[in-house]
Amino acid sequence: MFIKIYKNNITVNYMKNIISWTQTYGSDRILNMQLLEYDVIGNYLRNKCKYIIFSFHNCPDHIYQESTKILTKLYNKDKLILLQFNNCSYLECYKNIIIKCKELNCTDICQIQDDQHGINSNENTNNLKDLDVIIETYKINYDIKYLHIFGDEGKPKSNLIPIDTFKINNVEFYKYDSRDFKKYSEYIYAWNDGTYIININMIEKLLSTRHMPHDVWRMELFLKNILDNNQIYRYGTNKVLFKASNLYGRNVNKKISPEENLFRFFGETNCWNSHIKNLIKDRLR
Repeated sequence: MFIKIYKNNITVNYMKNIISWTQTYGSDRILNMQLLEYDVIGNYLRNKCKYIIFSFHNCPDHIYQESTKILTKLYNKDKLILLQFNNCSYLECYKNIIIKCKELNCTDICQIQDDQHGINSNENTNNLKDLDVIIETYKINYDIKYLHIFGDEGKPKSNLIPIDTFKINNVEFYKYDSRDFKKYSEYIYAWNDGTYIININMIEKLLSTRHMPHDVWRMELFLKNILDNNQIYRYGTNKVLFKASNLYGRNVNKKISPEENLFRFFGETNCWNSHIKNLIKDRLR
């Protein structure tokens, strides 16, 4: 899809090509790969992208092989790209993804961590056209370079007011000044590792900042500080499409059981009782 940009009376054809990128880690997170089979929202979004990248960070061969079997059944072989990163930092992984993105002539990255699942409610799965609107609007709107689609973080709050709003069909788009998130930082960071789409030149510039940490947790705080103190336009929508299960890692959700946790994402699917509950018991008993 080409966009005509007019600069100094010269017409320039501009095209946004998005890759999706999901990275998994270590040897204990295969359940996140298995849940992809039932993630209608996550897969619909990935399939709207030009390429679908899954990377494996310090994963043993058996995890890579088992995941490969799952992923090759789910995604078109012409779109699917599998990468392995060993003995390197998260920052280095991300920079390698940017390099790959450029090699593929893509302009933007849709980042979905492996424990971020689509919210497969009846409301969302019966309105996939809303995802069409979100992706197509991102592609054709030259001004949108950073769109956050995680939880309800895109919705206006009493002390977090967008500087611009527009609506297309059922989707409301909100434009924020990233500095305004400081007023609400107890609840929402201006930058967090939730599901988002970002222009590769923007993220490349951010990741090249001097003294950028190398691990995902400190990077998140470092990038938050940049966005808290510099005007960067962050967009959101009124649609709640993705959240994180946090079944593994440093931020494990211990407030609810794994079954209660994943019910939030898959409880309204036809496979909840027949497949997913047993999968949870097998992997997390």
